[in-house]
Amino acid sequence: MKSKKIIGIILATAIVLSGCNSGKTVPTGSGSAETSQTAEKIVFTDPEPETEPSATETKGRFEFNPHVHSDHLAKTVDQDKWDALYNLIDALRAGENTFKCASEEAYNWATDLTVICCLFPAAGLQIDAKSSDGSPAFENGTGKITYRTSVEEWFKREKAFEEQIVDIINSNVETDDTDFEKALKLYLYIANNYTYEHEIVDDDNYIYKTFKRKTGQCINFSSAYAYLLLQVGVDAEGVGTDEGMNHAWTYVTINGNGYHIDTTWALKSERPGTEHIFLDYFMMSDDERNNDGCFVSDLTVDILPGYWASRTSVPYTATDNKYNLRYSCGFISLDEENKILHYVDIDMNEKEFHYDI
Repeated sequence: MKSKKIIGIILATAIVLSGCNSGKTVPTGSGSAETSQTAEKIVFTDPEPETEPSATETKGRFEFNPHVHSDHLAKTVDQDKWDALYNLIDALRAGENTFKCASEEAYNWATDLTVICCLFPAAGLQIDAKSSDGSPAFENGTGKITYRTSVEEWFKREKAFEEQIVDIINSNVETDDTDFEKALKLYLYIANNYTYEHEIVDDDNYIYKTFKRKTGQCINFSSAYAYLLLQVGVDAEGVGTDEGMNHAWTYVTINGNGYHIDTTWALKSERPGTEHIFLDYFMMSDDERNNDGCFVSDLTVDILPGYWASRTSVPYTATDNKYNLRYSCGFISLDEENKILHYVDIDMNEKEFHYDI
């Protein structure tokens, strides 16, 4: 099963994502000039490098969270596996080559390539789940890891990654934002700054390289967006389907309700000349995903044990339509004080959506 997952990582963009836009009619706006969509309290461009480390504790700022967690995913992944993962991450951040884990099963999940790429992207393809002396990789409650590079190079990479993530979230999200606002702002950030990778470049693991190069395909964006949401406390994970259309997106849980969010189809770079970032793919229900040709009857979730875990055993449902803004609706601005989202409809008429109702 593990070999199947590794093959999936290597070939995902070539196979799963080859159909990202297949059969999809992308709406186009009537505007012809690129305009800035920066509104109060929202920054859609990448942050400038800071002169001081970003991960130090500062009031009103997010810190890097090495132990991102999904309560929804934890319904299937037991605590022993999470503990093993967090012990592994702590060991990596300290440059150690062993970590505690309760069982070999927990060791295998924590060191799985997909799990590492999704939940601690800097470490993807940088370590191997084995010992350096040929002894068993797991024995007596201890797991072993081997670095593919020097520990010094690893520290440099990991520190830079932490700072980049902290810069992104603090430049786009505020600590007192609602989960809806966090999800929207990071959706707009991805849509406004990242580009679709039409020719695949496998120069690093599929999520880490998305943050570094700001390019990717649907599996890249779905997992990168999920990771940013987890960093700011919004429950999210990448999901996908190969039924009807090979495609991947992000499943989020907000106020106890599930929604589908598709940053790939929101990319502004794929719609040259359009004036607004479309909200069509934000907070979608199951019915809306099905109508798009992305059938949700048997979703796959990469980081679940068993990889191709089906929705028959894991509930990934989205039945709420309260945030339904569709049919080429484009973002204008966000009035956070009054909880109003300003947008244009397909005829470019300006409208308001009161999102706290």
